[in-house]
Amino acid sequence: MSLELLLWMLAAYLIAGIPVGLVVGRARGVDLREVGSGNIGATNALRAMGKAWGALVFVLDVAKAAVPVAAALHYLGPNPGGPTKVALVALAAILGHVFPIYLRFRGGKGVACAFGVFLVLAPKAALLSVIVYAQTVWLTRVSAVGSLTAALVIVVVAWVDPSVPLPYVILAAALAGLIWERHRPNLEQMFAHAREARAREAKLDRNE
Repeated sequence: MSLELLLWMLAAYLIAGIPVGLVVGRARGVDLREVGSGNIGATNALRAMGKAWGALVFVLDVAKAAVPVAAALHYLGPNPGGPTKVALVALAAILGHVFPIYLRFRGGKGVACAFGVFLVLAPKAALLSVIVYAQTVWLTRVSAVGSLTAALVIVVVAWVDPSVPLPYVILAAALAGLIWERHRPNLEQMFAHAREARAREAKLDRNE
C-alpha cells in the first residue's frame, strides 16, 4: 500500500468523520446524542428537529462520503489497480463516519454515507436502494428495516451489474455487513417486541 493511497484514505476518513448531525443539532440547540436513539445520523435528526433539518443532515452525510470518493475515482480510478484503491478510500470514508476520531470513535450507522459512496461508484444500485428503502419504510413504518433492506439491494444490484468492478461488489458486501451489525440493537428490539406481541396473543387465546 503506497503512501499516496494511505493519504487518500486518511483524508477520506477525516472528511467523512465530521459529525455533521451533531454540528447541525448544536446549531439548533439539540445534542442528538442525548435525544431519541442517541444516534447522530439523519433519522434521529429528523425525529428530533423535523423534516427540513433531518433532510439537511442526510444530504451532508451523503456529501461528506461522496466527495472524497468522487475525487479518488477521478484521480486514482484510471490508474492500475484503480478500483481496488478507490474501494479502500470509500471504506475509509465509511469508517470515518461510523468510528469518527472526533467523537472517540462513536459515530453513526453509515447508511447515508454508504448511499453517498455508491451514488458515485454504482449509481443504479444506489438509486434502486432508495426506492426500496422508501417502499419498505412505507410498508413497515420502521426506518431500520428500510436501511437493512436497502443495504442488501446495493449488494445484489452491484453483483449482477457487469459494469460494476469486483472491488466495489466486495465493498458493498462489507458495508452491508457493517450496517447490519450497527443495527443489531434495533433488530434485538424488534425481535423483543415481536415476542411480547406473541405472548400477549397467546395469553388472550388462553383466556378466551
